[in-house]
Amino acid sequence: MRRPLPHTVLLLIFASAPAIAQAPAMPPRPTTVWVPVEEPMSMLLNGGHRIVSAMGPSFTVERGGKYVVCEIRSAAGMRGTPETTSTCHRLS
Repeated sequence: MRRPLPHTVLLLIFASAPAIAQAPAMPPRPTTVWVPVEEPMSMLLNGGHRIVSAMGPSFTVERGGKYVVCEIRSAAGMRGTPETTSTCHRLS
């Protein structure tokens, strides 16, 4: 029959084990501020913005170094709306 090891022996075993280094804490990530834009994407494009990227229903438009991200919701689809709409936000 085996006898359990005394607590002092266990402490010596754990004390002699190599220390596990902890990763340094990550700095806090800065927040991105999204400011709602009242104009639809069509007005932005007609006002001089240009499309710089597109992925699915999302577009990034730019004018003078300022960026706006728009999401297009096409007419009909699952909601059955009669017109295409957009929601845009300026990166601030």
